[in-house]
Amino acid sequence: MIEEAIGSGLFPSVDLTLVFVALVVVGAVALRFIPRRKEVTRLVLISVFFAAETAIIIALIGSPTAPVVRPEDLPRQFWLQILTCCWWGLAARELIECLKLLTRLRKTASENRLLFDVIAGSIYVCAALAMMGFVFAWPLQGLLATSGIIAIVLGLALQSTLSDLFSGISLNIEKPYQLGDEILLDGGIEGQVVQVNWRSTHLRNGANDIVVVPNSAIAKMRIQNHSAGSKRYSGSLLVIVDSRNAFQTTIELLEQAAMACPAILQHPACKVVATDIKGDRVTYEISFSTEMFTSSGEARSQLISQIYKRARPATSQQPRSAAPLSPDAFIASPIFFFLENEVLDHLQFFDPLSPTEKADLISKMVRHHFHVGDKLLAQGDKNDALHFIYSGVIQVTHQVADGRVLDVEKLGPGDTYGELSLMTGEPSPGGFSAVTSGLLLELKTEDLKPVMEGRPELMDALCHYITRMQEFIAGFERSALQKAEIHQHDLLWRVRNFFRLSEASQKITK
Repeated sequence: MIEEAIGSGLFPSVDLTLVFVALVVVGAVALRFIPRRKEVTRLVLISVFFAAETAIIIALIGSPTAPVVRPEDLPRQFWLQILTCCWWGLAARELIECLKLLTRLRKTASENRLLFDVIAGSIYVCAALAMMGFVFAWPLQGLLATSGIIAIVLGLALQSTLSDLFSGISLNIEKPYQLGDEILLDGGIEGQVVQVNWRSTHLRNGANDIVVVPNSAIAKMRIQNHSAGSKRYSGSLLVIVDSRNAFQTTIELLEQAAMACPAILQHPACKVVATDIKGDRVTYEISFSTEMFTSSGEARSQLISQIYKRARPATSQQPRSAAPLSPDAFIASPIFFFLENEVLDHLQFFDPLSPTEKADLISKMVRHHFHVGDKLLAQGDKNDALHFIYSGVIQVTHQVADGRVLDVEKLGPGDTYGELSLMTGEPSPGGFSAVTSGLLLELKTEDLKPVMEGRPELMDALCHYITRMQEFIAGFERSALQKAEIHQHDLLWRVRNFFRLSEASQKITK
């Protein structure tokens, strides 16, 4: 119809080639002003311009698959071929945009990015072959034969790259993992999948670093997907303990140490099993669970710290004349859970005291057994002793100003409490109740006061610890009483969203 209209003299001065070029330029400029997130709007605009460009090409050369140049257009035949090639490129873009919108609607665009890139590249290659075969009438048989030789050369030169490409395609089809999944690979490579492209898979590990693993390597690895079932992560820690420690006591202490770690889930409960025995040492495996794999590193750190409180070596027992131990000696030596008469050797507060002073205080310590559910100390009660948890787990609670009783933390073997009341005479800032049975070693105020008066450095160490404890309690209360600020417009948005009210309905009600 366009051709008939021109022939009839309705548009005597219109050059369709210039109209085609103008449409291409205007369409490209218009797309620059439409955000990429508005896929439907972009597709509609591209389709409108492509329909107009298709009509003009048909008016100029007929079908793009069998172009016919009229005798009067022979002087500008090459120019028409260029425009036809441009149309094939626009047709490839139109097809790719349609496929992109379909994947967006199915919410699989990010997951199938690699496969989509391969399909898009294949479409452009087919468009290029169509340009050579339909527009320029080049014999494709010779071209394909020549391209086969080139493909062999390129295949040898890009062997590793092509291996990554096809491995990536295989991974995208099989889908052993998706974006956002938390996976563990052979060699201890662990992280959250943040990107899968044509060459590699990008993981974000617990240190917030990006680990790039080639697809050809990851396709050969054993992949453990933590997100396939639930986000919960199961970890373990091997601990080598001196065989002089009683077997059942060791298992109880390790389980209690795990219970005191906030990063370790209480359900399912932690399990401790003996896995190996060699001479003077027994290997125990502590199996625990965390909310997600990114918390596993923190959980292991907390667990090691808690065990260290109950098994760390006493530096005061090493003779001054002895040669310093090498790091390998600490690695090779099993840990040993110290006895009751060694408690003060493992408390940093009492490092300034001499062995004689420590022995005198230990002789005055009172043993106190507790059982599950016992109320050891209530918030606001007076406390006249320093308590050392030799075994067992104790829950610490704190009642804030609005009356709520909140869990603060769990104390395990090696922890102490009562320092604040001991030093300041203030009532207990929290409540202490037994989660498991255990043993407390208590040091009364009247027994400790004479030593503190003669040792100002001991007083300074305790004051420094109490200052940090007071700051922790103040911060806990602030965070517990802090309320999220809700502005009026946020509240109105929540109400409208809950009742699914539009702006138009709001205006009508006004």
